[in-house]
Amino acid sequence: MKLKVDSKVCHDEAVVYTDIDDKIMMMNVDTGEYYDFDDIASFIWRHIDKPVSVEALCDKINDEFDVKQDQCRADTEEFLDDLATRSLIRIC
Repeated sequence: MKLKVDSKVCHDEAVVYTDIDDKIMMMNVDTGEYYDFDDIASFIWRHIDKPVSVEALCDKINDEFDVKQDQCRADTEEFLDDLATRSLIRIC
């Protein structure tokens, strides 16, 4: 799935997760696969608990981390595409 900057994404209902030591641990109950996220991935996950556009998400990332806007957008879109491929998020 190729996301656009105006695509709104959110958690998939099949995912359960918890915050442990400021990092997200999750499981897709449909596939039984487990995941754990680093700091930036955890930050992104926390901000897609409600539908949010890729552009708005990048704005939040830029406010929190030192990253160039173009690099942020490219990396975020790639990460979100990967999450969508793994059925962890969906377009809302």
